[in-house]
Amino acid sequence: MKYKFLIIALLFCVSAKAQTATNITPAHLKAAENVLSASGAGNQLKENMAAMIQQASANVPADKKPKFVEIMNTFMNKYMSWDLIKDQMAALYAQEFTEKELKDLAVFYQSPLGIKLNQKQPILFQKGAAIGQQNVQSHQLELQQMMQEAFKDQ
Repeated sequence: MKYKFLIIALLFCVSAKAQTATNITPAHLKAAENVLSASGAGNQLKENMAAMIQQASANVPADKKPKFVEIMNTFMNKYMSWDLIKDQMAALYAQEFTEKELKDLAVFYQSPLGIKLNQKQPILFQKGAAIGQQNVQSHQLELQQMMQEAFKDQ
């Protein structure tokens, strides 16, 4: 009986999600595409991927780093390029924002402040990642001890 209830609940959730996704009009989707374009999402994705690959390669031996970066770039271009995910991203934005909100966002991103935000995003992303990395590294011993304690009996 429990399993039947779970299956029915799951089917209900899936059908509700499908109904939500189908209520998006072409104009609503176009508004989402306009936000992504105005916000420079495609360029931000490329810059963020490059920064993540650069950061990930920091721990790779120097003689292997060029090949590592090459492989990561090839993989990301194959599965995470903007051309591959932009329609999914537009649908995601359309699900999360009303058409009016998306139009307002597009206006913002075309404003001087929105343009400045777009220009500063890669710098903020890199600096934010560096802060996170520093915080983890400065407490790495504590993290290792917590992990050892948690898994010592297993």
